[in-house]
Amino acid sequence: MNIALWAEIRRLAEIEKLSGRTIAGRLHCSRHTVAEALQQQQPPTRDAAPRASLLDPYVDRIQELLAKYPDLSAVRIHEEIARGP
Repeated sequence: MNIALWAEIRRLAEIEKLSGRTIAGRLHCSRHTVAEALQQQQPPTRDAAPRASLLDPYVDRIQELLAKYPDLSAVRIHEEIARGP
């Protein structure tokens, strides 16, 4: 749940005094999401850890190629990496 959804759920419940079921219907979300938002006193935080990129194993080679040949296209860099060292 993002902060905007949390805030809107809280607003509808506290200011407009709507039921959880009505809020869920109006916002097109689950009643469980509404219940969770109403239990949280603070807005949700972003707990997801950053994921590794698929390019991480090739970053050094890409930088090396671009340093040597700054005008290489992405397709050409891919061909060079696929060909190997």
